[in-house]
Amino acid sequence: MTDILFKLPEIYSNAKQLCERISKQEMQCEYEITETTGVTENCLVFGNNLNYMKYLIDRGMSGKINMIYSDPPFFSKSDYSINVKAGSGKRKMVIARNPAFSDKWKNGMEEYLTEITAALMLMHELLDERGSIFVHLDWHSTHYIKVIMDAVFGEKNFINEIIWNYKSGGVSKKYFARKHDTILFYSKSRDYFFEPQQEKSYNRGLKPYRFKGVKEYKDTVGWYTLVNMKDVWQIDMVGRTSSERTGYATQKPEALIKRILTSVTKEGDLCADFYCGSGTLGAVCHKMGRRYILCDSGVPAVTAAHKRLLELKSAHAFMSETPALSDNFCADISIDRIEGLYDSVTAAITGISYRDLELPGIALENSDLMETLIDNHYDQLIEYWCVDCDYDGKVFRPDIYRFSSAGMIDVAVEIPVSMVKNLTIRVVDKFGNVFQKSGIRV
Repeated sequence: MTDILFKLPEIYSNAKQLCERISKQEMQCEYEITETTGVTENCLVFGNNLNYMKYLIDRGMSGKINMIYSDPPFFSKSDYSINVKAGSGKRKMVIARNPAFSDKWKNGMEEYLTEITAALMLMHELLDERGSIFVHLDWHSTHYIKVIMDAVFGEKNFINEIIWNYKSGGVSKKYFARKHDTILFYSKSRDYFFEPQQEKSYNRGLKPYRFKGVKEYKDTVGWYTLVNMKDVWQIDMVGRTSSERTGYATQKPEALIKRILTSVTKEGDLCADFYCGSGTLGAVCHKMGRRYILCDSGVPAVTAAHKRLLELKSAHAFMSETPALSDNFCADISIDRIEGLYDSVTAAITGISYRDLELPGIALENSDLMETLIDNHYDQLIEYWCVDCDYDGKVFRPDIYRFSSAGMIDVAVEIPVSMVKNLTIRVVDKFGNVFQKSGIRV
């Protein structure tokens, strides 16, 4: 790795060639909307981010994105997984480990930097002239990515090296505890949009200065003034009991993304995250009135992000490069007679079968428990499910959702008969598998 600095020109050239290969017909991908909750100005995409960014460029999106937040792999040389748990409350048990993503690179740092550089080149093309990009890294590769971003975005467009300081993380007796990440902040041009934020600066001794023309304030700690925010941010990581916790590996706190969006975007701006993980950017954009584009190639990531956005009732389209559905589950409906009339339909899930369904890469921790769940408590394997009362066979437009909470989920729902035309049920389990049963008619 010591000679990487001398290989940077070659890495840059290889990244350009990678972008050119993506442009060729054999590497182009088509993306279809497979599910929507009413609008397409926000979208979540399951697929390779390089392919998808080129897809956007080919469809006239160059220079249209106001802000990009990028949280790529850090070159940690580790594999990340999600513990799949079943049960309720304190009785939850781990039944499997579902791979989230791998941060191991066969050809080492050179391969890693080539892919990240190609992604940065495509992001530069998509970014608005007044837009900005924040690349989230740590000590493993920040020094190399900084040099590459100087080349892609221009050294003069470097704005800040932000230090995100937090309490959690490992400790060692051989070095100082590593308790921060680095976020590189660049603009597309010198005419970039920025709204400075303010923070408290406590007076020495916490006493009032009483300087002429200086506004001072007092809280329970003591006296302070307001100053422009510094580039060292103390923000807690997502705690184990936090309401925003999804369980996804490497999830970032909403407070961190909110600070970025507040500083460089306005209401209605379009923001993107092409390594979206559990969808934190989308969640914060929804709450702050921004539009969003999210993309990830990991099934656990898009499963977590999709559920999160649905629970927030954030209208978006779901697009997939390689949609895969299974019908290995049982669903049924019954008609409830009320006062002699057929007034409502009960749609219910009556079972899930994994007998003929492969679970690639998933390591079962408790096979006996898994068998018991399949046979008797299949509902504990469901992450969420939804119903489209009039499925057109192409785009799933759900009318009703049911989400897992504290290990519990309703597996039946009543629907007015007047809504039902071509009823379809779609189920997503805790492994990210998608099951569907169509053509249920009344």
